[in-house]
Amino acid sequence: MHKVFTAQCGSYQDDALKELIENYFESEKERLKEAKRILIKPNLLSATPPDRAVTTHPDFVRAVIASLKKYTDAELWLGDSPGANFGKYEKVLDVTGIGRAAEENGVKTVRVESFEPVTVNGFLYSSLADQVDIILNLPKLKTHSLTGLTLSVKNLFGLIPGSVKVGFHRSYPADKILAEKIYSYFTLLGHKTMNILDGILAHEGDGPSRGTPVSLGIAAASSDSVALDISVTRMVGLKDTFCLTNLAAINSGYDISGIETPVTNVALVKIPLSRRLYIPPFLKKLVAEQVYVKPLIIKDSCIKCMLCLKSCPVDAITVTDSYPVIDKSKCIECYCCHEVCESDAVRLQRSWLHKRLVNK
Repeated sequence: MHKVFTAQCGSYQDDALKELIENYFESEKERLKEAKRILIKPNLLSATPPDRAVTTHPDFVRAVIASLKKYTDAELWLGDSPGANFGKYEKVLDVTGIGRAAEENGVKTVRVESFEPVTVNGFLYSSLADQVDIILNLPKLKTHSLTGLTLSVKNLFGLIPGSVKVGFHRSYPADKILAEKIYSYFTLLGHKTMNILDGILAHEGDGPSRGTPVSLGIAAASSDSVALDISVTRMVGLKDTFCLTNLAAINSGYDISGIETPVTNVALVKIPLSRRLYIPPFLKKLVAEQVYVKPLIIKDSCIKCMLCLKSCPVDAITVTDSYPVIDKSKCIECYCCHEVCESDAVRLQRSWLHKRLVNK
């Protein structure tokens, strides 16, 4: 188990952030020195501005790159595969500010889909991961409607090209099973990662994209992704297993006994609607049809980009009168459409029983 470095930062210009990054890189200086090529892997979920806290903040990326160049002469690449919007990658780089952060620092931006896919142990991922010595993973601290939180382990999911990610939701619609598969996929590449998490401006509520920004002032770093994720989960006042990729790691035998977490006074106030209600297994089947949170498309906000249609793993979305329409009977509540919508046109509609049982 590697050490987890943590800091509380008032802003992205706070000296505490620079100190955290420097201390972490100093602890891994030999590994960085030997690397020939490093992939910087931020969270680039969609084309949303930094103040929405949906993606890794460009100033966070700048701070990491500035420090990284002191420890390595490796060729630096930056890349990700943003949800259903991988076809408009340049727009994502532009709107998020990440493209400018890379260009200003001489870092080459690459597309996950530009590299041939490879399959290992039944999992397909971009061979980009095999072209680098280190994956410098820069996740964003966000709530997630399916996995509870999206942290270091989940952020590596972006190395799966394009629509293949949608296939995960089609094959594994249940939240815990999906998290188990994401963790299993992570174990193929986790040994290559170094992780620095951006929780300075975080995302709470109906994440990973439809929630609200919250200033938490947290940054953390470790070469042990699971230890980092568990430590951060505790720092925001949640149980280890609230984040389902943590649960998957623990169920796989990960030893959490040595993880030390600093005492903090921050907490995520809002968690996703879909995560606020526990139903015992024997009752779940009986009430499943009455307790739900389904996506609903708001025509007045819809720009007809059809990202929602492209993202749906079960073909529950069709087009009527040029607008996308969701068939609730087919919807598996994976929230992919909600996640990728860039015009806030996909809202979450709660059933009457959900409203009765779940506090707002």
